[in-house]
Amino acid sequence: MFTFEIDPVALFEERARQFVAWGIPGRTVAHARGRITDMWGTGQGSWVPVWARLAREAERDGRWLRAAQLWGAARFPALATEERLAAYDRQRDCYARAAARFPVRFERDVLEVPGANGTGPLPVTVHLISRARRRRGVLVLSGGVDTWKVELHRMAVATALATGLMVVVIDMPGTGESPQPLAPDGDAVLAGLVGLLRERFPGEPVAYFGVSFGGHWAVKLAAQGVVDAAVDLGGPTGAAGQEIDIRALPHGMAGIIGNALHLDAMPDAATAAALLSAFSLRDQGLLDATDGAPLLAVNGAHDHYIPSGDTTGLASRPDATVWIVRGATHCAAERIRPVLVGTWGWLLARMGAGTRTEALLRLPVRRHLDTSGTSG
Repeated sequence: MFTFEIDPVALFEERARQFVAWGIPGRTVAHARGRITDMWGTGQGSWVPVWARLAREAERDGRWLRAAQLWGAARFPALATEERLAAYDRQRDCYARAAARFPVRFERDVLEVPGANGTGPLPVTVHLISRARRRRGVLVLSGGVDTWKVELHRMAVATALATGLMVVVIDMPGTGESPQPLAPDGDAVLAGLVGLLRERFPGEPVAYFGVSFGGHWAVKLAAQGVVDAAVDLGGPTGAAGQEIDIRALPHGMAGIIGNALHLDAMPDAATAAALLSAFSLRDQGLLDATDGAPLLAVNGAHDHYIPSGDTTGLASRPDATVWIVRGATHCAAERIRPVLVGTWGWLLARMGAGTRTEALLRLPVRRHLDTSGTSG
């Protein structure tokens, strides 16, 4: 793990909306934003100490979920310092304390999943979230390189309550409690996890919903027919056939990805290009497949991290639906609520609920879609 150059002012400019989406009040984010002047230090104006003070206040008030969300901000964007590792420990402890008050059934479990090429087993920590009377169907949910299980709590709960599906929240390879680094063959562990879930919930369809880099795995699992349906929200896929200069990505993303890869330092240009190209699903031949599972690919029209073709280029796949959201950036963050509702409808239709539900739930997002870049 390593630290890297990142401007907290610019980071807040881009990520304030994300912190609020986790469940941190906007006024609290603004408070931290006004006091943080340093990203990696330990002084009063440094990232971890400012968030930690806010988290401890929430702990004293017994607001354990709020504390967990604040400790999540403290450990952000990578576990590159001892202070962030400690914050991550506190986050998990506070989340466990908060669980008794969740409006859903919640279980934390560790599943022993076979590793790649017959290695392993590897321990994969999962959060199982469902409503009391759920419908048959399992949805695996993962974030990207800096958004992990606890940060996905609100999305997972909303999805479980709205759809009735069993939502299984995980950390994608290289992040959070994942036991392995980010690597092109990380889908082997995810496929093993899907297999275990099929045994645990026999006869039920299993889908995968990946946010940001998690969308990469959604597309790969769909292309291989591992899951019954998949949603890619803003994932890099290589479908555009366009190289991404990882070192030129804004807001410290090169360092965040480097930490997920478990590197010891920022890679040079040649190493970075080689690392990223190895993930291209086009180069792996997976985008030429004529079968696989239904896929919904969604992104904002103005993503500043991945080429638009990484999403629109998936439209040629059989049984693929592509939504490009006007006026939105990475993962369509500015329109995430209508996008999520529409996604619920799409998933339910592929998992046996029928097309009337899909048509109804798609209404809120339809007016935001760029029809020139939309299919399905």
